[in-house]
Amino acid sequence: MTNILFTNFCIFVTFLYLSGLLSKKYVAGVVTPSTTVKINAGLLFGIYGIILMYYSFPIDPRFFADLRHLAIVVIASYLGWLPSLIAGVLIALGRMILFGMSASSAIAGAGMLLIGMICGTLSRTRWDRLTKMMIMSVSSMLVLLFIMWMNIQNHQKVFAVFTQHLIISVLATVVIYMLTEYIHTSNKLFLQMKKNAETDHLTSLHNLRQFEQLLSERFLEAQHFSERLGVLVVDIDHFKKINDTYGHAAGDVVLQQLSKVLREHSRSFDEVSRNGGEEFSVLVPEATIDETAAIAERIRAAVERHVFVLEDGTRLRITVSIGAAVHPDTVRSKDAKELLQQADHELYRAKNSGRNRVCSAVEINDLVLS
Repeated sequence: MTNILFTNFCIFVTFLYLSGLLSKKYVAGVVTPSTTVKINAGLLFGIYGIILMYYSFPIDPRFFADLRHLAIVVIASYLGWLPSLIAGVLIALGRMILFGMSASSAIAGAGMLLIGMICGTLSRTRWDRLTKMMIMSVSSMLVLLFIMWMNIQNHQKVFAVFTQHLIISVLATVVIYMLTEYIHTSNKLFLQMKKNAETDHLTSLHNLRQFEQLLSERFLEAQHFSERLGVLVVDIDHFKKINDTYGHAAGDVVLQQLSKVLREHSRSFDEVSRNGGEEFSVLVPEATIDETAAIAERIRAAVERHVFVLEDGTRLRITVSIGAAVHPDTVRSKDAKELLQQADHELYRAKNSGRNRVCSAVEINDLVLS
């Protein structure tokens, strides 16, 4: 029995490692997992539990010992009641399908469903994760003890098997906790490093490096699917005067507040970046040059209306100049840099023609007709 349970443990540790690789984007406490992610996680750990049943120790012709309950314990500890319940249901169904639709299978399946419900309930408590996992593990074992006690006549054998099973389960829970916490911490550090590499520290927008990568990716997608991709280049008018008059800390406050205005008045799927200094950009997919210019004008007007409040209470108003270009409306090229260069050119045209305005590249068809 010990050998079988140790095999169960090794298999489950392998599953946890693979799950850690899959869950880098969904670290609990850092990124809130969606309902879809929780459902998928419940299904995945339910499958893990079913696989563990293949390596069970037969206590009795009708009952088997393994560590399938730990699949429910782990997923409940990290993602809550929904994946716990899903995993419990799936393991219960797997038990009945794999070992026949007998009364013993139905009882064992009901036990796994009950374990899913108990672990889901315990996941809502405020205890630390190790305490939760230990109580879940022991509670699961008590459910299994009750099922064995009621259905196996040799109670001395049940007690002997349960004692070994409980000790191995508790020890496995401790080791699995340490492993999952290591994976969890590693994923948190990965996400933090990824965020630092892609995000501007001041405004929390995409930084220049991420903007260039997004521009390249979106441009290739637009070419492949014959779609439009617009670029807005936004620059604050006379920003140096703000820094010289009120200080660089005030300039930082203005940049932070401007980033919020840009996000609020762009579309939800547009991608806003800070390219450096007082220059920002917005990637505008699936819009004609006229629609892109209208979005730019909405942003320009919103900035002009907005009152920027400094930390000392000083109230400022600023303006921005914006250049707009759209692939393939205004430029037909296989290089995303040419699209950006055209938007940059339009920005400087806006600056040179009085500032606080939007200048758009001329549509190619219109240019040909003229």
